[in-house]
Amino acid sequence: MNRRNVRQEMVNGAIGLLAEKGVQGTSFAVVTETTNTPRGSIYHHFPGGKNELIEEAVASLGSLVTSLIDAVDASSPSQVVEQFVESWRALILANNFASNCAVANVSLGAGDEDSLTTSAHEVFKNWQHALARAFERSGAKRKDAVDFAAVCLASVEGAMILGRASGSDEVFKALSRQLKKIVG
Repeated sequence: MNRRNVRQEMVNGAIGLLAEKGVQGTSFAVVTETTNTPRGSIYHHFPGGKNELIEEAVASLGSLVTSLIDAVDASSPSQVVEQFVESWRALILANNFASNCAVANVSLGAGDEDSLTTSAHEVFKNWQHALARAFERSGAKRKDAVDFAAVCLASVEGAMILGRASGSDEVFKALSRQLKKIVG
């Protein structure tokens, strides 16, 4: 018999809620309802409260995406762009434009919570480093790879917002075309 990993279920549920509803819409009550986890387990698993849950969700998603970027196997910087942009496009399509990047939503909704801002910053920094490594593996020079990574990450985060607002993936298609020109 499989034992439930209630803590991980709550973290995964929080990731989805953060992507759809942001920090304000990710209350413990909504997380337990969404994940069908016992309300009594909240402070058992997250004694630091809601911020601890959100920080764990951001870190978990951050690690997952970093590992996916690290697995990118491209023979040119244009292929890195294509794979990176397409993965985010696929995500927004799979969610029928109902969600955004959970990490971006935490960054935007952190308010005065420095720990949440710091958590989001660390994830974005890790993604940017991983993306720069992918560009380097594909043949880009280090300095260019770092710049390409910054531009790609910032552009995709913006595309997520525009795509969700418009209910269209056209911005991803334009982004891919133009970023490919930039990276050569």
